[in-house]
Amino acid sequence: MLIVTDFEFNQAFDFVNNTSIDPIPECRFEIIQIGAVKLDENYNIVGRFSEFIKPNLYKTLHPFVKKITCFESEQFKDALPFNEVYENFRKFMGDEPVFVTWGKADVQTLYTNLKYYDMLQCKVLIKYIDLQSIVSSKLNFKKGVIGLKNAVEMLNIEETEPFHNAYNDAYYTAMILKKISPNNIKVNIFNPSHIKQKKTSVKPVTGIVKTRRKKSNRTKSSIKIEI
Repeated sequence: MLIVTDFEFNQAFDFVNNTSIDPIPECRFEIIQIGAVKLDENYNIVGRFSEFIKPNLYKTLHPFVKKITCFESEQFKDALPFNEVYENFRKFMGDEPVFVTWGKADVQTLYTNLKYYDMLQCKVLIKYIDLQSIVSSKLNFKKGVIGLKNAVEMLNIEETEPFHNAYNDAYYTAMILKKISPNNIKVNIFNPSHIKQKKTSVKPVTGIVKTRRKKSNRTKSSIKIEI
């Protein structure tokens, strides 16, 4: 089952000196919202998921995170902790999900959050499709990889909700996938050894949380997934 997924992250900030500071090394970015849609074999939405997560490691929203998401602290007041929200998400996904994400940052951050909370099952395999790379290639984007909003605009997908909300971004990513409707999709296996370990000092960050999302329209009866 394809699970188009997006996360919003929070990170460390020194509010006294008004600067970014060294994060917890084992979990530099804390997931504070999970948004996802479940797709059938024709890329139609058959399920939706959206939950906020009560911040635990970095309890106050980083100013940049607050600015781009427009989140307010009150939205997290009654939110559940990460382990409970992820358990709800796991039930929503079902067995053997394949994540569809806009870039690799979400998969890496999911892994580090699961590892930090000791929630990794033995020999866990995280299968994912990096739709950002696929769309960047399909649209012949010459400047690295294309952002989600640019892809939505280039593919003439209607913008009905603001970006930088995990559910909205997952929805737009699904609309892009439906739009381009590829017959063959390469599925990657996440390798945790590819996560780069950062040194202790962190430069002040003004725009950290992630790069964003994109797709063209035809129907199909089946999807061939290649690993």
